[in-house]
Amino acid sequence: MKAAYVYGPETMDIRDISMPIAGRGEALIEIIYAGVCGSDITMYRGQHPTAKLPVVLGHEIFGIVREISGGINGIRVGDRVAAEPLLSCGVCEACMQGFGNVCGKLRIIGLHENGAYAQYVKAGVDKLVKINTDIPDKLAALAEPFGVAYHVCMRGNLRGGEDALIIGAGPIGNITAVMARAFGANVVVSEPNQIRRATAEKLGFCTFDPVCGDEGTLLSETSGGAGFDVVFEASGSKAGILSTTRLCKIHGVIVPLALASAPVDFVLGQVSFKEQTVVGTRVYPFLHYKRGVEMLERLYTDGVPLDPLVSDILPLHEAQRAVDMMINGENACKILLDARA
Repeated sequence: MKAAYVYGPETMDIRDISMPIAGRGEALIEIIYAGVCGSDITMYRGQHPTAKLPVVLGHEIFGIVREISGGINGIRVGDRVAAEPLLSCGVCEACMQGFGNVCGKLRIIGLHENGAYAQYVKAGVDKLVKINTDIPDKLAALAEPFGVAYHVCMRGNLRGGEDALIIGAGPIGNITAVMARAFGANVVVSEPNQIRRATAEKLGFCTFDPVCGDEGTLLSETSGGAGFDVVFEASGSKAGILSTTRLCKIHGVIVPLALASAPVDFVLGQVSFKEQTVVGTRVYPFLHYKRGVEMLERLYTDGVPLDPLVSDILPLHEAQRAVDMMINGENACKILLDARA
């Protein structure tokens, strides 16, 4: 089969590799679309802290079940499915407590095992979520980031009627904004890039330009000057991270989404002065992944505009171009790779 194979830092090509073989309790999935994620770039550069090259990237998995061994959850051959890509050990303290998403030996399809930048991938049947609606394939392919967004909203204890700020209108920032609104929050999106800010506006959000805008005006016009109940930091930028404490209210919650690796001179005392809570978040437990998929389907059924979330669809053989677009910030929102083109 054809796959986009990363065989060294910043070295990727399309090559023929062996088809994956579904073992007991696994399914073989024909990929329709694979989403391109920022963490893929970390892998592409050889900078991931636990995974090593070579590997086929792609943990945002959507396709059709072609083979299956051991039926679970009513999954059958021919079903459209999203696949949760986490591989937990099942025996460590985190796993025993039901927190397999923070397993000490966590492995992920597309990082530690060959992923979805390919024509086929294998995944555990117990990790599959059937797509039950007539939602278009390109939107169903957003299942994984919707799982992330559901989890971060739960981690932030977001409630209806609260004011939420999303810092960074990249793909995960905008999807988190959509999810926060579905939770009933009043959402504002902060983004300096005009193209990405325009995407947030197409999705119906009030936006803020942190370069030209005044934070005091933002706070007075959106939260009565008190600050936001929950601030989701999805940019990973120094400016974005440092603004969180100023923009979050007393007893508010700050949720970092971006896996920023560069040190930032964050003044922890500012958190103490307002008795704010900073909450870590990492991928999702399976239930939150499933709830994210269900929310995606519900929003589509309810007629919520979701099309702006997918800005680019490229054929699999242009995987290098997709990665370069992510690196250069050329994409307005989510890039999908079409494995059948």
